[in-house]
Amino acid sequence: MDNGSSHIKGIYDDMSNAFLFPNVVAQPVGERFLLTEQGEPLDFLDVQLTSPAIESERYRHVYVGNLAIGDEGIVHEIVGDKAAQKKAQRPETMVTLLTGAAYAVARKHEDAIKKGRKRIKAAVRLGTGLPISEIAKFRTEFAARITGSVHTVTFVTTPVYKGVTVEMEFTLPIDIGIDDVSGVYDIEATSKSQLSHKGFGIADVGGVDMDIAFFRPGLDLDQRHSTGTKIHLNDALEHIRNEVNAQGEELIASTAELAHMLVRKEYEIVAEGKVVFDMTNLVNRHMRILAEKVLKHARNAWKHVRYANEFWFIGGGAIVLQPWIEKLNAELGLPLRFDEAEYSQFRNARGTFLLLDHALRHGGEAAAAGPESEAGSEPT
Repeated sequence: MDNGSSHIKGIYDDMSNAFLFPNVVAQPVGERFLLTEQGEPLDFLDVQLTSPAIESERYRHVYVGNLAIGDEGIVHEIVGDKAAQKKAQRPETMVTLLTGAAYAVARKHEDAIKKGRKRIKAAVRLGTGLPISEIAKFRTEFAARITGSVHTVTFVTTPVYKGVTVEMEFTLPIDIGIDDVSGVYDIEATSKSQLSHKGFGIADVGGVDMDIAFFRPGLDLDQRHSTGTKIHLNDALEHIRNEVNAQGEELIASTAELAHMLVRKEYEIVAEGKVVFDMTNLVNRHMRILAEKVLKHARNAWKHVRYANEFWFIGGGAIVLQPWIEKLNAELGLPLRFDEAEYSQFRNARGTFLLLDHALRHGGEAAAAGPESEAGSEPT
């Protein structure tokens, strides 16, 4: 699970089982009525959570992801004050992590659920990560919140999984990973651009954080020069959204929706079959400022690393900012590299999955075996 500021990315069992949903949580108001029992469960994540890792009562029953976007209740996105909080300590991080894991378990057991099964106990071997700026201080605390307890997620009105309860116990066979570093392993394993023989830098551009890591040849992580900073891409997207919505209608429901539009380079707002707003100039203004900020941080870190002959950008934020960074670099001529757009957003999740899979195939089973020994528990 890669718990990004804009979207949650998950992979379970094998690389083909991937899912993504917006990092938006809402506390529902009133009662929700389903017009139909059909639909994709991932679009209707209506959950009740019982977990010692979630202390506040206001997160016991929530809408998550696409269902939370545009809800009339209290909506939490990772912008403003939320972005200033540590990812390891935000309650939304645990809410979305547990929801994503429960969705993966339910998806795996969907045939049994369709036959009437209402309760699933699962031992989950989890791989996840934190930003470079948080890993040293919060890794142990974050791991302790995840492991050693039973976490329960019940799907309330979610189609297909309605009324299903998933009880999970987690193990961390590869400990809490480092965002950005995980993505490097997937690039090395799957890309034509082999990195192991190079010295290079790489930035994972997220909605809030930008992690910058440097590797000597042999994929040797340089801990001295690797660093993290906040760029607040989500806040810039929120400013764009507010300016668009100031036209008198809520044309864009969330920063997550806007991020998806920018990734697809959809700058025109269409309502009732016609273009009602063109965001091109607005997006250009905000994204150029942000691209300058990102490039400045990257260059400030890079100029002290003599062995790094090229610099990479990965992550959902890199896809959004690529046109503006490339335009700025046209004058600088720096050896910048951008990941393939189809993989960039999932690099950390894919790299974490590869590391987890390798650990389980080469002795990690012993570290992950604890909860499986209990009756009724099924590994996933």
